[in-house]
Amino acid sequence: MEKVIFDTNFVRNQDPKTFLGGRSELERFSTVAEIILPDIVIGEIKNQKRIALAKKRRSFLDNPFHWIKDLSDDETKNFDIEAYVEDLEKNETIKYEVINLSDYSVLEQMKDLALRKRPPFEAAENTDKGFKDACIYFSTLQYLQKISDKTIFVCCKDGRLTEAFKQHPNIIVIESFDEFVQHSIISFYSDYFVGKLKSEVHADITKKNIIDYWININDNRVLLIEVESERYVVEVDSGEIVEFKVLHEYSAAVEELTNSYSYALTHAAIAKLTPYIHFLSDEEIINILDAFTQNSQISDIVSDVDVKEFFNALYENKKKVLSSDLESKVNEMLE
Repeated sequence: MEKVIFDTNFVRNQDPKTFLGGRSELERFSTVAEIILPDIVIGEIKNQKRIALAKKRRSFLDNPFHWIKDLSDDETKNFDIEAYVEDLEKNETIKYEVINLSDYSVLEQMKDLALRKRPPFEAAENTDKGFKDACIYFSTLQYLQKISDKTIFVCCKDGRLTEAFKQHPNIIVIESFDEFVQHSIISFYSDYFVGKLKSEVHADITKKNIIDYWININDNRVLLIEVESERYVVEVDSGEIVEFKVLHEYSAAVEELTNSYSYALTHAAIAKLTPYIHFLSDEEIINILDAFTQNSQISDIVSDVDVKEFFNALYENKKKVLSSDLESKVNEMLE
């Protein structure tokens, strides 16, 4: 299942009856995705409830019905708000996973972003607002490094936090369940599209056979489909099939290139891969570019036209998914 991380604005809830807010939308998400909440979001919800309940308690004590009904002031004053909030959290029926900031070395980055007024911090000079959003931001980035998912969703309604997340091509920012459906793998589950896959790719395909997808160098989606022990890659643009291939047609050439032990093998592997370059996943592209920086049988012939064009195409279209170190190395070698 795909993973969706939520910011505080989406699940904000002062209602004393339930823990999480935005319940109707969350319940829709819960049927098709894993709900992820940063621990600072949980903390904010609890604090909002503490404040709201304390305020209601004060107004209840001043309410004439309190003494008309001969209710005990001491009992009302001594009501354990903290325990009540903890019980609400414990009894929440919507399932979710909590993530937290585990590597505090990012505090230096936070400080730098705050001082320079960079997202997710506010740009105005008279405010330091943004610390809680920064915790959500860096908790999300650290979580993404720990999981196998190549892409995650963040449901966010905060402008500066959205701006920060949109710098990362493997994070898709959404504001609603309907927007999630447009961008997620379930957008390919319609009877119409599965019917197209059946008629054009393989007659036995069902939605369960669609196991992954990624964005290619053409900014189209590529679906990975496994059926009868065979894997297919299908390029899709605006909901229509552009082209499809069997994965094994080019997968061996990826290994041949990354492990090349001669100039001739490098040229041969690039010749095999070039017709399939628009099917390559981010993971494959990262591995190929990493090999480029380490394997002299590739880098020594970077001035050759076919090598230069191939690596330039990968780098220019996918440099945003590279680590800063790898991006810098590849850029220097291609100059």
